[in-house]
Amino acid sequence: MAPPIENTLAILQDAMAAHRDALTREPEARPPFRFAAPPDRRHELVLRLLAGVEQRAGIDVSQPGAEKLLRIFAPVSLGEIEAEVARLESLPASDPEWLALIESLTVHETYIMRDPSQLAFFAALLPDMIARAAAHSHLLRFWSVGCASGEEAYSIAALALDALAKAGKTEVTEEGISLLSPWRLEVVGADISRRALARAQAGVYETGPLSSFRTEAAALLHHFPPLAAAGKNAPAMRAAAPALKRVVRFSQFNIIDGALPPEPFDAVLCRNVFIYFSERARRYAQQRLARAVRPGGLLLLGSTDTLSDATAFEALWAPGAVTYRRRGSDV
Repeated sequence: MAPPIENTLAILQDAMAAHRDALTREPEARPPFRFAAPPDRRHELVLRLLAGVEQRAGIDVSQPGAEKLLRIFAPVSLGEIEAEVARLESLPASDPEWLALIESLTVHETYIMRDPSQLAFFAALLPDMIARAAAHSHLLRFWSVGCASGEEAYSIAALALDALAKAGKTEVTEEGISLLSPWRLEVVGADISRRALARAQAGVYETGPLSSFRTEAAALLHHFPPLAAAGKNAPAMRAAAPALKRVVRFSQFNIIDGALPPEPFDAVLCRNVFIYFSERARRYAQQRLARAVRPGGLLLLGSTDTLSDATAFEALWAPGAVTYRRRGSDV
């Protein structure tokens, strides 16, 4: 009889603790993962795959994830599993097969104006960012990391366009709202999932109580015009307007393994992502994200996230929300 999955998870998690300590001492170095093998070979192989996911994407080892893989491999012979695990372990994190496995273990739940208190606070800080940009580059750059199907990236772009319009930096043309020269707005949505990014690129979303459009999205609906019904029983849909599509782009990015963009951002958002990460991965990912925020720029984390490096940022508080401003100035 195979040992309970809780026992094998405990063995793996004890070994991972020592592994994470080593990574903390040398955050840029990620040595090969090793652990004492559980007595059941099939469980060991599944847990090795989950350890590989944690190393390559930061996602924590979990009982549901292990149980899901055990179900997938149930009809597969032990020899085939051994060969497959060995082959996967030889592949880099960017390989499509690792990405497919990671996608199968992740959730991509998001919607327009998710966590409205924090995004309202972000919107309140936009006039200061616009004033700073007016004195320098006339460019605003924002990065939505873990953007899933794109709703956060489009929400940021919509808020920024509205703020720029209020500041007199836009005009309305036949093609919709456009930025006045020399102003530029760049919003980059990044995610590890190819399927999620395909949805983000399309920018088409269902409406309804539990859809991408909920009560908090009402103020931004003018950026998402309704689409003609596809059929009698088809759900009502809205699509990102051309003005949003012009300033938003999407790219595949692994927060643990991917190369950081060469230019810093005025704000980096990574919200509701770290709840799925191991402690080691959270610390490491935050160190990387901090380097992508320009001095004086903002870092927005999820409501349950704790900032790992309080010395580099100062907390800015508003009712029901907090964001972090990187210390220093690039003026």
